[in-house]
Amino acid sequence: MHAINLKSIASMLRAARAIVVFSGAGLSADSGIPTFRDGATGLWNNVDPDEVASIEGFLRNPRRAWSWLLQLKILVDERRPNAGHHAIAQLEEICAAKQFTVVTQNIDGYHARAGSGRVLEVHGSIHRVRCHRRCGFVATWNAASVEPYSCPACSAPVRPDLIMFGEMLEEEVFAAAEVCSLEADVFFCVGTSFSVQPAARLPLWAKSAGAAVVEVNPHPTPLSDAADYSIRSGASQFFAALCATLEAADR
Repeated sequence: MHAINLKSIASMLRAARAIVVFSGAGLSADSGIPTFRDGATGLWNNVDPDEVASIEGFLRNPRRAWSWLLQLKILVDERRPNAGHHAIAQLEEICAAKQFTVVTQNIDGYHARAGSGRVLEVHGSIHRVRCHRRCGFVATWNAASVEPYSCPACSAPVRPDLIMFGEMLEEEVFAAAEVCSLEADVFFCVGTSFSVQPAARLPLWAKSAGAAVVEVNPHPTPLSDAADYSIRSGASQFFAALCATLEAADR
């Protein structure tokens, strides 16, 4: 990682008023959460995503989808935020006087567990269930609830409060993410392949509005050429080094 890039990015952060960190599945992979695009490994091995992780699959066979998603929730509960999540939370502490927002495609809740304050979960959360008809019923998903059940308010199916394949994003949450992106002075992209729309548009919208876009990913992505900085690094290494650079300058 080039020290000149770190110093330049640190300088931008000191001058910035609004900062966004946009994270994807690659960030939580270091916590042991399998990613769909890594291939048939772990929980994704020998399952049809259309059957267990799509809204059509859930409505066809709620018990099967619920059981598989419950396995994912149990795995998430057993694992913990990694050094990358903690370093991002540390960066937020260092930038406490600024508007700092984490926009995540991940459903694991690890940013909040690591200490990040404002987190927009554009794909929902594995830790909640809600009424499929959106009558207003929302509850914590207790792992003891091993079978799907009916909404106690309206009798519609209760389902995990996350975006399944084939569903639109939550309009209110994504609108907030869009506003933050357009207001950002510095926009970090971490651990995302930029293949999931419409969330993948956020860094491009931020750049068009004048933000400096910093991509942090061990591998090139479709965003790499458009980013102002494309850093070939893992999140923990990069953000720890960036925090150290900022703290050293403040001494």
